[in-house]
Amino acid sequence: MENFRELALRRQSCRNFKEEPVAPELLRRCVETAALAPSGCNSQPWRFTIVTDAEKRAALSKIAQEIGLNAWSEKVPAFIVVSEIEEPKLMAKVMDHYHDAKRFAEGDVGMATAYLVLEAAEQGLATCIIGCFTNEEVIKLLGLPEGDTVRALIAVGYAADETIRPKQRKPLDEILKTL
Repeated sequence: MENFRELALRRQSCRNFKEEPVAPELLRRCVETAALAPSGCNSQPWRFTIVTDAEKRAALSKIAQEIGLNAWSEKVPAFIVVSEIEEPKLMAKVMDHYHDAKRFAEGDVGMATAYLVLEAAEQGLATCIIGCFTNEEVIKLLGLPEGDTVRALIAVGYAADETIRPKQRKPLDEILKTL
């Protein structure tokens, strides 16, 4: 593995994929790495669904285009759908003891998603996290359990253009406070 900062600088959102299939073992490796992410009380409140079937990919792409965005998703060779599963009972018991009870699942799923896209970059794959879709339509299409909440559709494939764009980020003094 390269230096983590270099990997983070290289990972970017891709919206122009080659129409080349991704080996199942690479997709599985991305999910295996995502599952290593930390989670509150080790609850692991996530589910990952790999979608490579042509008909399901086309239907998922159509769902991602509902508001006129993501037309590029039609050429994506694979999607990994990231779902948050129902709050584990252990977490509810732990958090009942606090007045300002927190839900950790959203952050946990976000960390797992970050692990997933960074592993994809490490494997030479390109990704784009899609957040525009109707949860119920994705659940119905993929036959996911009732109670799951789809948090992201991750487009996965090989970039048609491997040029690394410079990152546009807020200045550090705008986001960092040192005490």
